[in-house]
Amino acid sequence: MGYLDNDEFFSRLAELFHTQKGKDHGAIYLSQRRLARGEKGVSGTGPDGNPDVEVLEPQPLIIRATNGKSKKHRKDKIRLTTTVGPDALEGFYARYAETCKAGMTLLKPRDKSKKKAKAKKKKAATTTPGA
Repeated sequence: MGYLDNDEFFSRLAELFHTQKGKDHGAIYLSQRRLARGEKGVSGTGPDGNPDVEVLEPQPLIIRATNGKSKKHRKDKIRLTTTVGPDALEGFYARYAETCKAGMTLLKPRDKSKKKAKAKKKKAATTTPGA
């Protein structure tokens, strides 16, 4: 499986947020890291493959998104991956933020009434009347 271009990544990421909408719970994991371009293929290596050498020129990033399905539901797992060059980061992050915000508006708020009732009950049990 290769990398998606940025437009395809954003359209599939928006679909991923929308498919999680109808379910009671679910997770979408987003990650990013510097794309390894060193001789030995180790992230953060210098030109000679030494991991202690800091790379000074800007490196491309690899952005990943997955729906977090476990081994039990591996066939339902969705993995999205794209790369972003250092010159396109600003525009990419603007669009990335818009897509994530749009996906978060679909989330339903947590039910905090049970938590508040439990805290109130605990507080009443710890305070003693007339002391």
